[in-house]
Amino acid sequence: MNIEEETLLWLKSRIEKVLNVTITINTKDVTPGFVLKFLDEERDQIDAELLIEALMEKIGVAPTQRVLVIIAADGYVEGLNFVFGVAKNEWGGIVFTERLNPAFYGEAYSEELYRMRILKEVLHEFGHSLGLEHCRENCVMRFSNSVYDVDAKPTFFCKKCLAKLNFSHPGIIRAIQS
Repeated sequence: MNIEEETLLWLKSRIEKVLNVTITINTKDVTPGFVLKFLDEERDQIDAELLIEALMEKIGVAPTQRVLVIIAADGYVEGLNFVFGVAKNEWGGIVFTERLNPAFYGEAYSEELYRMRILKEVLHEFGHSLGLEHCRENCVMRFSNSVYDVDAKPTFFCKKCLAKLNFSHPGIIRAIQS
């Protein structure tokens, strides 16, 4: 929702280089009106837990598919000030991009930095949807408490997470990076 098509195509190509998946871009199922139903006006943020439950009901997926929704908004879950994303095992996830944008922090906009941040969070939520938990290694699955944590983590899975993915989803990794 409200993400430039060029950025979506860039993400698609980057994800398909790492993961043995076919990405389909669909900009019709999640409209701004639908997402705004989950806006907490006091916080001026989207309730990520309610939204993901509604999306699971609305979209649904086959057991071999995953859904990743990228939304140009700010999300939260109870107990946290914000989240970059949320995921449900065996379904997919949501990435909220507002706090990934350098302009949010008063910095000059950098398309490269913005895209890399989104890519890391998409891979992170995709990992959760495949059953991975947060990781303490230098890994895309490391928890990010701030955008600077996002910047510091790599765009790849560590050896432990790769092994878990290869065991639970053989063939999902297209290219092993080190």
